[in-house]
Amino acid sequence: MSATELALRHGRALLFLAVAAAAGGLLSARTLPKAVYPEVAFPREQVVATLDGASADAVNIALTRPLEAGLAGLPGVEQLRSKTIRGAVELSLFFSPDSDLAAVHALLLARLADLREQLPPSTSVSAERVLPSSFPILSLNVQGPYPPEQLSELALYTIRPALAGLPGVGPVTVQSSSTRELQVRLDPRKLAAAHTTAAQVAERLQQQNKVQTVARLSDQHELLLAIATGEFHTPDDVSAALVAGTNDSPLRVADLGTVAWGTAPHTSLIRVSGKPGAIINIARRLGGDALALDEAVHARLDSLRSQLPPGIEIVPVYEQATFVADGVRSLWHAVLFGALFAVLVLALFLRDLRATAIAALSLPLTLAASLLALRAFNQTLNLMSLGGLAIAVGLVIDDAVVVIEAVHAKLEGGASPEEAAKQGTEELFWPVIGTSLTTVVVFLPLGFLDGVAGQFFAALSIALSSAVILSLPIALGVLPGLAARFLKPLGREAKPSQLQLLYTKSLARALDHPGRIVAVAALLSALGVGLLISLPTDFLPEADEGSFVIDYYAPPGASLKDADALAAQIEDLLRDTPEVAAFSRRLGAELGPPTATLASRGDVAVLLKRDRSREIDAIIDELRGKLASRVPGLRVEFAQVLSDMLGDLQGSPEPIEVRLLGPDPAVLRGLAHQVAQALDGQPGLVDLFNGDEGCAPELQLRVDSQQAGRRGLSTNAIVEQLSASFLGTVATQLHAPDHLIDVRVRSEPDPAPDLPPPPEQLLATQVSTPDGTLVPLRSLVETSRACKPAALLRWNQRNEVHVTARLSGTSLGGAVREVKKRTASLQLPVGYQLELGGLFEQQQSGFKSLLLVLACALFAVLVVLLFQLRSFALSLAILGAAPLALAGGALALFITRTSLNVSSMMGAILLIGLVVKNGILLLDYAQLEEGSLRERLLRAGQMRLRPILMTTAATLAGLLPLVIGIGSGSELHRPLAIAVVGGLLLSTAATLFAVPALALLFARVERTKDESAKGG
Repeated sequence: MSATELALRHGRALLFLAVAAAAGGLLSARTLPKAVYPEVAFPREQVVATLDGASADAVNIALTRPLEAGLAGLPGVEQLRSKTIRGAVELSLFFSPDSDLAAVHALLLARLADLREQLPPSTSVSAERVLPSSFPILSLNVQGPYPPEQLSELALYTIRPALAGLPGVGPVTVQSSSTRELQVRLDPRKLAAAHTTAAQVAERLQQQNKVQTVARLSDQHELLLAIATGEFHTPDDVSAALVAGTNDSPLRVADLGTVAWGTAPHTSLIRVSGKPGAIINIARRLGGDALALDEAVHARLDSLRSQLPPGIEIVPVYEQATFVADGVRSLWHAVLFGALFAVLVLALFLRDLRATAIAALSLPLTLAASLLALRAFNQTLNLMSLGGLAIAVGLVIDDAVVVIEAVHAKLEGGASPEEAAKQGTEELFWPVIGTSLTTVVVFLPLGFLDGVAGQFFAALSIALSSAVILSLPIALGVLPGLAARFLKPLGREAKPSQLQLLYTKSLARALDHPGRIVAVAALLSALGVGLLISLPTDFLPEADEGSFVIDYYAPPGASLKDADALAAQIEDLLRDTPEVAAFSRRLGAELGPPTATLASRGDVAVLLKRDRSREIDAIIDELRGKLASRVPGLRVEFAQVLSDMLGDLQGSPEPIEVRLLGPDPAVLRGLAHQVAQALDGQPGLVDLFNGDEGCAPELQLRVDSQQAGRRGLSTNAIVEQLSASFLGTVATQLHAPDHLIDVRVRSEPDPAPDLPPPPEQLLATQVSTPDGTLVPLRSLVETSRACKPAALLRWNQRNEVHVTARLSGTSLGGAVREVKKRTASLQLPVGYQLELGGLFEQQQSGFKSLLLVLACALFAVLVVLLFQLRSFALSLAILGAAPLALAGGALALFITRTSLNVSSMMGAILLIGLVVKNGILLLDYAQLEEGSLRERLLRAGQMRLRPILMTTAATLAGLLPLVIGIGSGSELHRPLAIAVVGGLLLSTAATLFAVPALALLFARVERTKDESAKGG
């Protein structure tokens, strides 16, 4: 019993299984996690080490060099980058894609533990895997008519705990620049009279504020712990603590100064809607559902509002779920409209409602069951997996079209429905399997692809391939039984249509001169190559996310107050921009994982209104121009949040990066200025940065050891007193009901949090000697000013300076070509090197991998063809249409002004499989016929014209919504759809004319060789 007979015999059971699988897919879709992108894993670790108060040069020597030397030898490290600033260093380690990231992280932590002995004792080191969960999917402004420190405590100790534990929630962090603390302000003269220092007071407070178990006792069969405590609970407890004096005349803190509430010194500033406040950042756990998490957060906040003080507002300033929901909705619409268009095409060709309905049934059954496959592969519903289903609509219905068309043709020949179902399905059983396999095998080489492109389009290929594979049992097992049961005998003799007759005549003339047809095809292919070379190139298409980030850079020497005043002008512009819904600003901190951030650097997260008339690029370009004229002292860069996140994950946030490497940072900065001058004014380059971060001013106090020694003072004693006076020492913590509050001890009045004192106040400070005498600081030190580099960059343990830029109104490839041209004449000293990095580096790597995938796809398709046709000549004839398909794709991209990017190249790979499908239908039938090859090709062309046109039209109709590109996220798939549509239009003509001509020519060549061999 054949497979077709078996399917017809058990048609009801197969239909039940198909419906059950579809129902299971629909049920699983409700619980499938929704996200904007697939679950990507980047082989990157980030290490941040801090050494408070040290200059960038000192950090470079004390931390950067030892850490680089120690971490460079970790297994799998391919790149090691570092950024050193005042007080901190950030190291990014990039591992090979095949590294075991969990094991790598454990090794990294172990190596850091070993390196701690080589680092200064006060060093703080943290290490973190850089993952998409390091970035928030929801940022909330906490604002209201309250002091910023109260808003900070509300966010930290009321709102954040309420959000922890929600389904799918990842790290929940709070950013605020105002932290309440208890300040002990000591009078320097009273300290001197008491023969003590602020550092000693801090030490005694720490010793007294202690809780410790001192004994375990037994009392009435119970274990009783004896606990000794001097714990501080209130400011009065701190004031009453004994910290100096003698046994007869003890001195309390209140005798030496005052105790009052204050705020910690500002090293960063957080502004929400232009006012001090707090920001809550909520990340998604790996595998979490972005939409469900967003809904759960809002529900929890709604239930929490009654517990919050009156007037508190919690305003979203970045909400990825909105973009995800819009993108998922748009792609579902693309699937539904694509299916509708494809069904209309079938109805026009078949003119039989029952046959159309049976073929159309394959779409819901297959696509719904594909959702079950996504669950099995641990995929999420995201822009790439749903895009794969949208692209698959036309391919899924292809198999059904071919089978039902064959059954319909048998009915037209006078067969009964049962016989028509059996004969039509058996005739196309293996061709349908072969055509589906060619679509699937072209995606198998995606395993060679790594990075963003590989992980993104792997999700697309899994969804598409699952749908195509599942369409096979539906088309060959379910539909024939339905056709046998519900189709009616036509009772009319099948006659060739006028279109079939016209095509047969045209094909006959073409086969009389096959060389001419092949020459025309070769010419068109050459033109296509020319078009392909001339196309602008990019990496990934960028979508309108509805939100963006403004990175801003004040001069490194600017005070926190001055930098804040400059950045406040960004907020003024945002308020005047009608499309802006909300914004939040950071200074001295950044959105995302922990980094080493200059105090003069910050960012603004901007949320746009949904009902706006302007695209995001137009809004950004307008703001960029206004900022350049209004705030010339502030350097700014604009980026959409998701694209900026992807750039940060890869370590290449800028599209254009000219990397200069060499031994001397000063020489590198000079070369960078030359590069920036060469690029200045280049069309399409915006946010150009010359690589010079500027210098950080320092007042150096060199202690005169002779003068200090005469007064019994050491350098360490002077340093401790000055630090206690101007920075303060966190001596201990006050125990609040649910958290700890720092107690800071200082011996000078507390300055304004954002306005440090002038140098004159420092030099006028009096230092206490051991005998209680007060000595002016200026008599103990020699002062000098220095301005050292604010940031030092290194690449694989070499000094680096990079010139960066973003793009507006130009392609990445075109911009890079112009950059190469403008920097070609730069004379580099011996030992110095210029490289192009940034997004261009990622693009080149991705394109090389995709070309390898394309070559492997051709090889895989050839293998399938050889199994299907058992002939090299016929297999190569079918592959001969591939260049024409690629030429058609290039032409479509050229006409629509679409760049060649990863998405459009994926369309080229898909085209290889689609072109082969029609060729198999044609030449497989030719092998079934009798007579000369020319006669068989003519007969095959006449019989297979309608299914070829129907499958092509159905595929084009299914892709039409993606070509139009309506809705969020459609920009990602539009280049792919355009390339496929253009390639299919031209390749269909190639299949109908060039493939038969090539088959005839190759057959003649084979026959000539055989005759020569026999004659020999």
